[in-house]
Amino acid sequence: MNNFDMLALVLIVISGIITYSLRFGGLLVGNMLSKHKFIENLIKALPGTLLLSFIFPSIISEGISGVISALSAGVIAKKTNNILIALLVGMLIIITFRNIL
Repeated sequence: MNNFDMLALVLIVISGIITYSLRFGGLLVGNMLSKHKFIENLIKALPGTLLLSFIFPSIISEGISGVISALSAGVIAKKTNNILIALLVGMLIIITFRNIL
């Protein structure tokens, strides 16, 4: 093995050690923090908040068609309890606004 191969191998092993250390540390911290009711409620609410922070800028940048699409998809998802239908309707509205209107 030359020096480049050895360096690559060492970096891969170090990356694996760091990755699994972070995962194990996250599990330990999660177990300690889940004992507090406030932190537990915060962790439960976090995925929805993150999802909204990723989706909201896209809705706003699309304009009125994005708002109509998001609202209609949300209503359909709530009424039918079927995310696939809501997704298809939302996409259909966006496609209609982009191509026809």
